[in-house]
Amino acid sequence: MIDVLFEQQVVQNPGLGAEALWHAVGEAYEGKDRTEGMPLLLAFIVLPLVFHKRSATALASKAKPGALYKAIASDREIILGLQERMQALSDRTLQSLSIGFSTGLLILDHAEEPQLIPGRRSPPVIHVTQEVKTLLAASKRIGQAIAELPKAQISTHLNIRF
Repeated sequence: MIDVLFEQQVVQNPGLGAEALWHAVGEAYEGKDRTEGMPLLLAFIVLPLVFHKRSATALASKAKPGALYKAIASDREIILGLQERMQALSDRTLQSLSIGFSTGLLILDHAEEPQLIPGRRSPPVIHVTQEVKTLLAASKRIGQAIAELPKAQISTHLNIRF
């Protein structure tokens, strides 16, 4: 019997998720002048936004500063269902984090609040497909937003709770 979710499992795989997380973490880390990482809890917003075509396209096409605000202003519907997508993709986010830690892409800093720090400076893979480039560009915009805004403000604008 054919698995109806096969395409979703192939495209939204934990390896690609780990790379998307690495891009977001790297941008957040650079945006905070390498003094702070990305709060671990905020890792759970990355995959639901970048594995959602409408959200990824809206985010990838915006420039910093304020890319998150610009994306939401251009398409208010990208935040609809985000809470449910976060919950549905929580296992995949955990799998992606596990791959990120085991491959050295990500480092967990046990500071006052656990935070993620990039484990390497250069991207692990250079992609040629436009869809993956869009996904990774959206990941970078999320990281930039995390560097620009406090966690409470991100939660409010995305209408999510942890």
